Amino acid sequence: MDPELEQIGSWHELFNLLCDRAGFVDTAQLAAQYCEVTKGSGQSHLETAMRNLSNWRTGKHLPRPRSVRILSQLLKVDDNPEVLSMWNALYQRARGADTEEGPAYTSSVAPDATPRAHVSSATGFGIMSMVMAGIVLFAVGVGTGAIASTGWRPWRTATDDAPLITYLPEVRLVVGQSRIIHGERGDCGQLPREWRDVWGNLPTSRIGEFTDGGLVRRYSMFCKGVTPARGIRFAALSPGTEEMYVTGDYMKITVVAEDELTPVHSENKQETPQND
Repeated sequence: MDPELEQIGSWHELFNLLCDRAGFVDTAQLAAQYCEVTKGSGQSHLETAMRNLSNWRTGKHLPRPRSVRILSQLLKVDDNPEVLSMWNALYQRARGADTEEGPAYTSSVAPDATPRAHVSSATGFGIMSMVMAGIVLFAVGVGTGAIASTGWRPWRTATDDAPLITYLPEVRLVVGQSRIIHGERGDCGQLPREWRDVWGNLPTSRIGEFTDGGLVRRYSMFCKGVTPARGIRFAALSPGTEEMYVTGDYMKITVVAEDELTPVHSENKQETPQND
């Protein structure tokens, strides 16, 4: 068996390995071919495909069977029976993990031999207990919902004071300047990945470099609100313009030298006379 395949334990790891072997180190090229097969056209379709592929490669989400068939076609999985068998088995296992439920609880207590009169009394008491418990749970649920709707919590987390960032598709920087330009979220409401894991999926740049922006917060349409993220900081090193995809989102980064900045002059500026 292929030594690299022996180390694979999940579907997204196999998918990522096959992407690298097929030359799709940059997800943009794979996204373009994916859109071609699915008849998706336009920048919005490409950006959506980029985002989905990035999530599938990192294991954040699992694609639907139709998408898996398309990916299998693009990566030519059918050409290798060993890979195909592993591809299908790992995907089915991943789907089972997403939908698997725990075993139903079965009691080992023998049936109660209490006389009918006692059973009726116990049953009445049990119903009353269930009603009271339901009222308590309802009150707790209402209180919890009220707390959640206002965003107030009696405790604080590491993300409460994290800066809130905004994604902008176009960024301009001056040589020597650095700024957090994006953020990769984890599962909704959960802490993001460590920087060493995020860095490996970022594109290379000839005009700057990516560094850890620390813990931030960002708005996510998928999460329908603000969620923790790993800040991605870009340090501008040399003038130029690059277009790239950062965590699945299109970005155009322009870096200019400080001496190229256009000075701002005040027109029709009147000098104030000075008294000698």
